[in-house]
Amino acid sequence: MKKLLVLAMGLIIAFSGVIAQPKTSEKALWKQAKKKSKELVKEGWKIDGSRTLDVCLYDHYMKLQDSNNQELISNVIGQTNVQTLNQAQRWAIVNAATSYATQARMMVVGRITSEVGGGLADVGSPDDFYAAYESRVATELQGELKASISLYRENKAGKLEYKIFYLVNEDSASKARMRAMERAMQESEFARANAERISEFVREGFPVVAE
Repeated sequence: MKKLLVLAMGLIIAFSGVIAQPKTSEKALWKQAKKKSKELVKEGWKIDGSRTLDVCLYDHYMKLQDSNNQELISNVIGQTNVQTLNQAQRWAIVNAATSYATQARMMVVGRITSEVGGGLADVGSPDDFYAAYESRVATELQGELKASISLYRENKAGKLEYKIFYLVNEDSASKARMRAMERAMQESEFARANAERISEFVREGFPVVAE
């Protein structure tokens, strides 16, 4: 009976090892995850969850193999009033959405600027639209961000610092940008006069700066 129990335990351990290890074609991502995990641990970060950091990073990198997904990292560092994980999580998602909204605004500003004099109606000021659009994107995107990895550590002041790796799905983000645009247009004569062209710019994806 004892031998059977030992054999069963051995099989369980061996089977678990097989599950945890990636396929041969995915070894590069596994090595990348292990390396990044060591760097983060060395910096004092701990995983907010039950799985190991290297496994979480590996799953995260696997999801990024889908060209429809992009990475957005939010750092809650230096916020001396953050004392709980829940507070840190709320800060993180606001920071991430704000960062994305700023990038979305910059992309649209660039496209509109290049098109001025090339068919856009010169009515009203685009600045009102830019401000409203950025604010609306920040609000709309919060519901679309998917937290992939959450990390925390305690700083020298005894306060919490937090880092979240988010996944931004372009299909969902595009819909959020369009909702933001439609609401922002209500506040902008310029946007209403150029609705069709601006819609084209807003629909276009852009490479997200991770952090």
